[in-house]
Amino acid sequence: MGKNVFSVPIFFIVFRETLEAAIIVSVLLGLVEQLVHEDPKITSTAPAPGTPEEKREGSTEDANEPELLSQEDKDLRAKRLIKKLRIQIFAGSILGFIVALAIGAAFIAVWFTQASDLWSKSEELWEGIFELIACIIIFVMGVTMLKMDRAKAKWRVKLQRAFEGKNVDGGAKAGKWVLFILPFITVLREGMEAVIFVGGVSLGQSATSIPLATVIGIICGLVCGFLIYEFASRTTLTIFMVAMTNFLLLIGAGLFSKAVGAFQTNAFNKLLGADVDDAGAAGDGPGSYDVRGNVWHLNCCNPENKLDSSGWTIFNAIFGWTHSATIGTVLSYVFYWLAVIAVLVYLKYKEARSYQSIRI
Repeated sequence: MGKNVFSVPIFFIVFRETLEAAIIVSVLLGLVEQLVHEDPKITSTAPAPGTPEEKREGSTEDANEPELLSQEDKDLRAKRLIKKLRIQIFAGSILGFIVALAIGAAFIAVWFTQASDLWSKSEELWEGIFELIACIIIFVMGVTMLKMDRAKAKWRVKLQRAFEGKNVDGGAKAGKWVLFILPFITVLREGMEAVIFVGGVSLGQSATSIPLATVIGIICGLVCGFLIYEFASRTTLTIFMVAMTNFLLLIGAGLFSKAVGAFQTNAFNKLLGADVDDAGAAGDGPGSYDVRGNVWHLNCCNPENKLDSSGWTIFNAIFGWTHSATIGTVLSYVFYWLAVIAVLVYLKYKEARSYQSIRI
């Protein structure tokens, strides 16, 4: 039941994209306040809202006002400016989210209404293909997630360049709407990435498993982003990202193993001339699995058993557990982690070399 209403891979994909967007928006919010309070030129040169032009021109006559009044006026201007800039950031973020959500809903609706019966004749083959695509997507996401803690520095530089009047993100020139454009583009980009990733993962799953996982992923991403914005330092953010990456890669390894198992099941189906689920109680008992190359087979703990799957469905969704393992499924799980290790070692080596070249 849980497998049909909640997709764990989709949850983590949406969670990751929402968290990245939330971190970037939180950087913009924090940096706005920092720039307004720390840069006196931003508030001292900005006229107070509603000040007539004539009064601004004659402001030199009031240069000898008491310092206390001048400081109070600056504080008031700073508060109003921060409020205005925050409204721009939230407006851009909300609009970007709405546009991405509309595009994603249209994409998923078209797929499940127009192409819902594409794999009815070769279900295992299609499931294997889509699980393979999903594990590759998660592999790429998991590796890039380790660099998410550096997004703060990158976006701080972008925003500072925007205040200096330099080009940001492909020619979007800084102006009074820069803090609307930046979060709009950021959230829209993250939303489109989520649409592509969710679309790739959801092709082999039921349509009912998407909405709940998506909503909970968005909520968890926003909550974690807020907590990071309020409490977390760079060190704790790094630890959090490493833990989430490990969990995400566990899902990817399980999907890769399940993909190989689906390909082998499809070959066994062709040998039998029928679906193995119809041959013996959803893969339990003699005749329901291929004994060639089988490593273990348990007459219990079957996540595909609709009558007695207990909690094994959750382990299957998260870690790729199966009660009937083969040499191919076991080796594929191991090779997936070897590939992860190789890529991470290469990236660390590349980063070390670039650091040395900068020092030289």
